[in-house]
Amino acid sequence: MSGMIRMLAVTMGFFVVISGGPVVGQSDVGPVAREHAPEIRDLRVGERYSGGTRVRSPFVGLSFVIPKDWRTSLPAGAIVFLDSAVTAGLGTVHLLTGISRPAVLAQLSEPQAIEAGFVLYPVGSLQGEGQKLIGQYAAGDRVGVVVAMLGPSHNAIIYQFVGHKTERELYRQLAEELASSTQFMNERDGPILRAWYERLTGMVLILLQRDNSIAQTVGSTAIHLCSDGRFIQTTRLQSVPGWPVDGENDGAYHETGAWRIECKALRPGSF
Repeated sequence: MSGMIRMLAVTMGFFVVISGGPVVGQSDVGPVAREHAPEIRDLRVGERYSGGTRVRSPFVGLSFVIPKDWRTSLPAGAIVFLDSAVTAGLGTVHLLTGISRPAVLAQLSEPQAIEAGFVLYPVGSLQGEGQKLIGQYAAGDRVGVVVAMLGPSHNAIIYQFVGHKTERELYRQLAEELASSTQFMNERDGPILRAWYERLTGMVLILLQRDNSIAQTVGSTAIHLCSDGRFIQTTRLQSVPGWPVDGENDGAYHETGAWRIECKALRPGSF
């Protein structure tokens, strides 16, 4: 099934896209050639993405582009980490849902606990530019820069860079670059997409199938949609009396790949 792509309609305008190929342990996912529209990669636990890649959080309804010379990873948890082999410092991305502007303001106005025993304190007041909020923090020789973007459906994303004070301006530029690349789904589609991910994650799709009109074999395919973005497909074939299955006796085949949901514009009357 390597290279396979299937699309299953689940509701008007939304499709489950199932694509075959290795998922576990794959190398960094790089950007697509610039002459082509870049493919959006869904953030998956345990995967790493290199600079120039647009990554999406379907549960939050937004995407952003990783800066050049930086890599993104999503360990177990809700915080995305950014690191670089070229620039010292650490970046984090916080994905928020069900949150209001006052709540984000309150969160950014507090001291920022980076790790146990390491706290950065606000420097000056927050700056607001429309849906963007900017904060500066410091403690000794360490500084932090935060840029938050507020979305249209009670969602938000916070970009934070922390490191030595000599790199303050670079961190500000990186956070601004990430903020400028941020794309939110619109107020109508964003919550619907999140709802479908929550509804489908952990479910099993059962596809009944028949080999051909002569019915030499019958069977079924079960597709398990895992929460980490993988799917596990199990196909079982059963022979009809008098028609053996070549090389198998009630055999089961197991394949894996990745799944995602995409919103497709449909013509009126398509359903």
